[in-house]
Amino acid sequence: MIPLLILLLAAVPAAAQRSGCGMGLGLEAMRGAEAPLRAGATATSLLAGREAARQAAGQLAEASRHLAGCGCRQAAEHLGEAARLAEENEGAAEVERIRRGLDRAGFSVRLARERLDRQGCS
Repeated sequence: MIPLLILLLAAVPAAAQRSGCGMGLGLEAMRGAEAPLRAGATATSLLAGREAARQAAGQLAEASRHLAGCGCRQAAEHLGEAARLAEENEGAAEVERIRRGLDRAGFSVRLARERLDRQGCS
């Protein structure tokens, strides 16, 4: 019985216990990106849209890093794609381009969230 207990204690840690895993931080960063994504998708000025894109890109990149560290590969990929879409619009020359780009980024975030809700980390 004791050897089995030692074996169980030495087993590979769960995803949420992995070194570099910050599941809560990743989910918090994902939620933190929601407001800038909404602001950018409805931006009326170029400066406001660029700032929203910058904020969203930072939050989404952080969320992607944390979830990747937890083994949430597919959710991290969706969030990484959303971060790249937002980052591409940090220097956009047209408000409409920012709106479209951040709307697409928001779609990728929704895919990540739905995947986590349905299947957890995978």
